[in-house]
Amino acid sequence: MPESTLEKKIINKLSAEDIVIVVSIVMTLLLAPLLTILWFFDKPILVPPPIISIFLGIAVSALLYRFLGGVQDASFTVGALKVTGTAAILIAVSVWANDELEEYIPSVHGTSFDITRHSIPDSDTWLAVNKETGNPITLEFPKFNQKHDPPSLEELNLMRKGRDINLILENGDIFAYLKNGGDRVLGQIPKNEINKIGFYGDEKIQLIPYRVVTLGASQKEDITANLPFVIETRGFNDNYTRFALIPKSGGDEIHEGAILLRGADVVEYQNHHYLISVVQVNHDPEDAEPYAKIYIAEIQVNRI
Repeated sequence: MPESTLEKKIINKLSAEDIVIVVSIVMTLLLAPLLTILWFFDKPILVPPPIISIFLGIAVSALLYRFLGGVQDASFTVGALKVTGTAAILIAVSVWANDELEEYIPSVHGTSFDITRHSIPDSDTWLAVNKETGNPITLEFPKFNQKHDPPSLEELNLMRKGRDINLILENGDIFAYLKNGGDRVLGQIPKNEINKIGFYGDEKIQLIPYRVVTLGASQKEDITANLPFVIETRGFNDNYTRFALIPKSGGDEIHEGAILLRGADVVEYQNHHYLISVVQVNHDPEDAEPYAKIYIAEIQVNRI
């Protein structure tokens, strides 16, 4: 049988009521997705979800009512209100569709949020940082299934190596400022960190003294708990006071030396410098044992 003849027979079997219902089903089924698409235009038109969900409800209830066996037993209850039949299907589908659609409706001033287009300034020009450490962090927007990833640390370090900063001395403390960045402070720099790399504007030598101790020709003495070593004398002869410094932590001796008369020696140990000085000496007293009074101090050099 030709297709046109079949179509004519089907149309002839449809009543006027059937044609109205078919047209309603087709139109409402098309309108629902078309109205939803309007949300995602560059200049979106926001059709409220209840309107779209009602169109879906009409399509489903009409289809069930006329072509899929009827809906006489269907019912829907909201509080004290109870509806049955076609109205129950329409309301049930509309409520369900409305709940589903609300999750996807744009919520930022009626616009579907896109961080690459809706960020001022442009998202490529900034990054989020941890307020305690200043380290970059990933900024996530779970509701919109989007996130903003920072550059890698290697990329950031490469960019920052070309940045100029100013070091400013304020009330004895050194601060790093971003050059041409107004009053933006990048951080505070301890003076000893500047000293480590040999930069300085002034130089000041300071001695941290420890007590003077009297030692015989062969004697070991722990002068103070603040020193990492003990001193041991190893004989007096030819006007020399011979001595050694031995680490408290064990191991090989740090230094062995000989000081002439009331001279001094400077010893470096664990990045610290110490002054070992004989302040009074008598190797051949007539009425007492030979002795040497030794003074130890730590030497600190401040280059700021």
